[in-house]
Amino acid sequence: MSIRSDRRALLAAACGAVLAAPFAVTAARSQARRIVVRDLGIGTSFLDAYARPFEAATGIKVVPVTAQHEPAGLIRQMVETRAYTWDMAIVSRATADQLASEGGGHIEPLGIEAAAGFQAMPAMFKAPYYAANDVVATVLAYRTDKVRTPPRSWTDFWDVRGRPGARAMRRFPFDTIEQALLADGVEPAKLYPCDFDRAFKSLDRIRRDVAVWWTSGAQSSQLLQSGEVDYCPTWNGRAQVAINGGAPVALMWEQALWQTEGWVILKGTPNAALCREFIAFALDPARQAVFAAATGYGPSLAKAIDLLPEATAKAMPTHPDNSRSAQLIDVAFWAKNRDRAADLFNRWVVG
Repeated sequence: MSIRSDRRALLAAACGAVLAAPFAVTAARSQARRIVVRDLGIGTSFLDAYARPFEAATGIKVVPVTAQHEPAGLIRQMVETRAYTWDMAIVSRATADQLASEGGGHIEPLGIEAAAGFQAMPAMFKAPYYAANDVVATVLAYRTDKVRTPPRSWTDFWDVRGRPGARAMRRFPFDTIEQALLADGVEPAKLYPCDFDRAFKSLDRIRRDVAVWWTSGAQSSQLLQSGEVDYCPTWNGRAQVAINGGAPVALMWEQALWQTEGWVILKGTPNAALCREFIAFALDPARQAVFAAATGYGPSLAKAIDLLPEATAKAMPTHPDNSRSAQLIDVAFWAKNRDRAADLFNRWVVG
């Protein structure tokens, strides 16, 4: 669905929300007073925005770890074996929905409904088991030293004859399927349910021109930074890393694909109460603004946008100049179809 008509209402609702009284949680008594959090691994953004301030305020140690972008399998294994390498994680909404729906569920209810940040957050960004931290846009990033005419659609990216150049794509169906369908002329309002047969036929047309199938956000940043590829669909924050590093990279905001990433707690972790305290602490506009400025990802609390310098705010997915033709990912569709799509996609890639 297009978010153009929803954006103003979304931000206005969040900005106008009356903040509730500060949410107080009595920290759980734990010998370790320590939680391990799977974060996005973007520089020191997690430490600067959340972990260090939280430890200073509470004395609770926060240990960040990184992992593959879609760690549903790792979380399942930890919960089912009760061998907790992590206590909580930041994951995509689609991953959270999937983990919450499987059997008895693999993630805990957050239980922070009284938290000011949770109350101020738009309904589309939260669930009983999930609280969004950031809004991510999948965009087409390109090297301006090689690409003279800026692309304006995914159809342009697919135009390998008219727009020669080395290309990279994500080796995962999420986002890639939508790009293939949009490139094939599917109307945004009719993206879901995704027609996998049509998507793979579309991908067949570009397959031999994809030089690299990337598997991590850091890899996509490096591909752009080094100039190994001229075009690379990736998350806007990962492209921003290359831009911040001085690379001649620009973003195609047209037909951006929106999703959120947010906090979840692994079911059964003995440190769940500490995790709840951390999440309530993190859902604060000032702290989200620090994270957004460091990563380029839009904050889920609209009031945080007001705290950003104008130039920084204009690089956010939620800025009016960037959101006009953005499409909201149907996370309910992906929660039901992720495993099937991954199997089809993996067979297609190696086939």
